[in-house]
Amino acid sequence: MKVPTLLTSGLLALALTGCSSSHDSSAQTVASPEPQSSLPTKQEASVKKPSPDGLLLKSEQKGIIPVTLEIPAIGVKTDIENVGELENGQMGVPDGVDNVGWFEPGTLPGNSGSSVMAGHIDSLTGPAVFYKLDRLKKGDEVVVRGEDGKSLTFIVTRTEKYPRKDAPIEEIFGFSYGSRLNLITCTGEFNRKAKTHEERLVVYTELKGQAEEG
Repeated sequence: MKVPTLLTSGLLALALTGCSSSHDSSAQTVASPEPQSSLPTKQEASVKKPSPDGLLLKSEQKGIIPVTLEIPAIGVKTDIENVGELENGQMGVPDGVDNVGWFEPGTLPGNSGSSVMAGHIDSLTGPAVFYKLDRLKKGDEVVVRGEDGKSLTFIVTRTEKYPRKDAPIEEIFGFSYGSRLNLITCTGEFNRKAKTHEERLVVYTELKGQAEEG
């Protein structure tokens, strides 16, 4: 069972580029990785570990190693790739534009904390896996299935758009006693010079039951 990991603010910020595409950057609709210097920074932003009194017993953790993602409201049913940190400091992106990348150094979906997944919005051939992510509304379901066959259902609580250089890193990646799954993609106008979209869309979800009680 993976426990929350302390990550630097730089690495957390880089995860916001997870919607970027590694395809030919000459196409206007394709977002390629942007330089690290252009990413948001925050000196104190890091995943906070809970105090010893707040730690949950292992038996109370529900985390799974995710392998597939389903979002019925927008017709998404796809495989999940594990991604980490690239040599240039950026968060890795899924190899396939129709797959989703789970930030494996972070939190397991279902455990206390914020698990983060990112997907492309488009590619050279057209719409990608998270093209319709902005259509999700409060109450929509997101289903994650694990390698052991177990599934967890998360409920959309809200959606937010942030400037790519000014996103609340700690809010997206920070520790929570609840179980959250945050989905990220690009949105907004495409900046040809920066080779990326000007905004990041974040869909916040909470584990079913937990969201209904909140």
